[in-house]
Amino acid sequence: MNKARRITRGRGIRPCRRYSGRLRTSAFRGNLTAGADRANGGSDYALAEDTISASHLKHRSVRSEAIEDYSVYSIHLSPESITSSKIALNSVELEHLNFNPVQGVAERPVMQQFGQLPFVFPEGATEMDVSVTLQAHYPNGNYVMVVSCNDPAFQAGVRAKNELQAVVGITRPQDCQTAEGWLSWIAIGSK
Repeated sequence: MNKARRITRGRGIRPCRRYSGRLRTSAFRGNLTAGADRANGGSDYALAEDTISASHLKHRSVRSEAIEDYSVYSIHLSPESITSSKIALNSVELEHLNFNPVQGVAERPVMQQFGQLPFVFPEGATEMDVSVTLQAHYPNGNYVMVVSCNDPAFQAGVRAKNELQAVVGITRPQDCQTAEGWLSWIAIGSK
């Protein structure tokens, strides 16, 4: 006994009618409101439940007009199914982000870099220069660089900068016994 007959038999619905050709395995059931449907131009029969599955649909037969509005939910999306190519330009705004990004002027995109470098003062020296090489270069030296050291006894300041690197001068008091530390830096400017 096929599945359609098994389903209809348990429900008291008329078993499937067999036709030759491609409709041979289709399952139909009598329409309870056949008289009313016939008066309105309807047919006597409708498809029984569970008779059409995904294997019966032709490729690309279900199009967007067949999908009801607001019927696709986030549960229907597979992980990583939405990529940057699927997001319209200017559709992600500041209120959509869960972090505060670096903001700049809309016409000039901003690039931010940061890092830490260790340094050691030479014996008896109170000043030294540390070269900070940028991971990505700026179009020119017109970017902002902020520097600080891990020990409050050290003083750090930017002495020179270009699009590829910056030179940071570090000083320490003469009576300071600490000779090593870490230089932290942040650079931000237009791409």
